[in-house]
Amino acid sequence: MEKFYFKSYDRTIGSAANLEELKSEIKRLSSVDPASLEYHLRQGHITMWLNYIGETEAARSLDGVTNARMALRKLGIQEGPGMRRHNMHENTGSHHGGRGRPKKMESGVQK
Repeated sequence: MEKFYFKSYDRTIGSAANLEELKSEIKRLSSVDPASLEYHLRQGHITMWLNYIGETEAARSLDGVTNARMALRKLGIQEGPGMRRHNMHENTGSHHGGRGRPKKMESGVQK
């Protein structure tokens, strides 16, 4: 079965082979790179992969979810104490925070 790859620019910043690994990566990335996680949520990459591996219930729970905190809640994941708050406008998808240009992303599923 294909892994899910979280990408930022041309580098892989995380991967998951099953639902439990995905939950772990979502928790980790919600603290270290929430913008990348939210990109994959907005684009539907995670829900498509979950459907592909047969985790339809988890896919349904994330359908339409566009922010890291909500993804954690929907999957029943406790937020870590180090989870950063950031200014992500859910409707526009624009990120403000003085980190320069938005990151170029690729599809979450690598073939």
